[in-house]
Amino acid sequence: MGDLLSALLAQLLASVLLSALGRPPLRLDPPLIWMGLWLLWRAYQGFYPGYGRSPQTELRLHTLGTCQVALAQLAAAFAVHQLVPSVGGVLLMWFLLVVFALLTRYTVRAVLITWGQYGRDISVIGAGRTAALTIAHLRANPAYGLRPVATYDDNPRLHGSSVQGVPVVGAIELALRCPLTEQALISIPGARAETQSRLVNSVYAVFPITWIIPDLFGVPNQALKTHNIGSLATLEIRNNLRSRRSQIVKRLLDIVLSLIGLVLASPLFLLIIIIIYINSPGPVIYRSSRIGRNFQLFDCYKFRSMYHESDLMLEKILDEDYAMRKEYETFHKLRRDPRITSVGGVLRRFSLDELPQIFNVLKGNMSLVGPRPYLPSEKDKMGEIAHFIAQVSPGMTGYWQVVGRNHTTFDERLEMDRFYIANWTPWLDLVLLIQTVRVVIVGKGAY
Repeated sequence: MGDLLSALLAQLLASVLLSALGRPPLRLDPPLIWMGLWLLWRAYQGFYPGYGRSPQTELRLHTLGTCQVALAQLAAAFAVHQLVPSVGGVLLMWFLLVVFALLTRYTVRAVLITWGQYGRDISVIGAGRTAALTIAHLRANPAYGLRPVATYDDNPRLHGSSVQGVPVVGAIELALRCPLTEQALISIPGARAETQSRLVNSVYAVFPITWIIPDLFGVPNQALKTHNIGSLATLEIRNNLRSRRSQIVKRLLDIVLSLIGLVLASPLFLLIIIIIYINSPGPVIYRSSRIGRNFQLFDCYKFRSMYHESDLMLEKILDEDYAMRKEYETFHKLRRDPRITSVGGVLRRFSLDELPQIFNVLKGNMSLVGPRPYLPSEKDKMGEIAHFIAQVSPGMTGYWQVVGRNHTTFDERLEMDRFYIANWTPWLDLVLLIQTVRVVIVGKGAY
């Protein structure tokens, strides 16, 4: 229903815009036929209900699927030499649909989650550490649509306990004999191959849908593709960092989105400059040396949010206050930093102090999305992972900024940056940009 509403709204708005520009509006019947095909194509892609999809996979399928149907409509019109009144109007309609359908999908899903009407119950086979991590993530991210309601394990000491709030109801045999759900998730990656095979086949025979967590920890999971060679199951792992096409797409996105953002945010830029100038003496833009790609140092731009000569103030604070020194050593930030001005506190809360980094992106020092821009003094603390992170340009936003914000420790940020680089795709970048907007508006975890 949300997709249907989005289709009608896109067509209506496209017709209104065309009429305002003095162009003929879209006819009603051809778009409706193609919208019907679009809905059927989305059903084929598994969007209804679309449980268990990562945000980047959903965004990729949504965008590419919509573009495919749009191109099919234009190709059919050219083939029969019966062009629609406005090719530009059709392209406008499909562009609006890409945006509207995505926003509508997020909104409808959020409402259904609030009402407790979204998702499918799932049984978890195994109650160990991996199961705990999986259940915690699914409960924290209900948009996946998988609701763990019961866990099973052959360890009798776990029976009657719970894993992240989900009860361990009994042995695995109980799940096979009296299944409570239609889906099962096998989470015993450490089991021997023979045991794993027997378990998978037993569960597969009882549950219509079975998920399996393999013993592939540390392996890039966004780049995995399943194949078979004869009767053997195989996995293809692509190194997206080596894909020249993906890198070109990433750079194009950086340039285009940065220019659009710069134009839209120019009044805000001017307002912030005036307020900082009035609030406290010192330069409006603060430059800080950061580690870039291939360990090349560059000046990272920010709106000044601290008093002038704050570095000297920091040394004095850390020398005089042991608790603050321990906090800074752990997080490399201070929650109640006395160096921050009153205006700087507001800028930091909504990440507005980082807006000048758009110029870093345009210069090629940074990307819109990437690892955290680390200080040169942090290189030694980063350890061996520094060489891994230095493969890509740092970002204005990134995985840790969206997922962890400033609540994470330094080591946790490093691991999040490692995950981002190992699983990087342009679609992951777009998802993180969308989530950054939400996080910035809420202002949670920033200081």
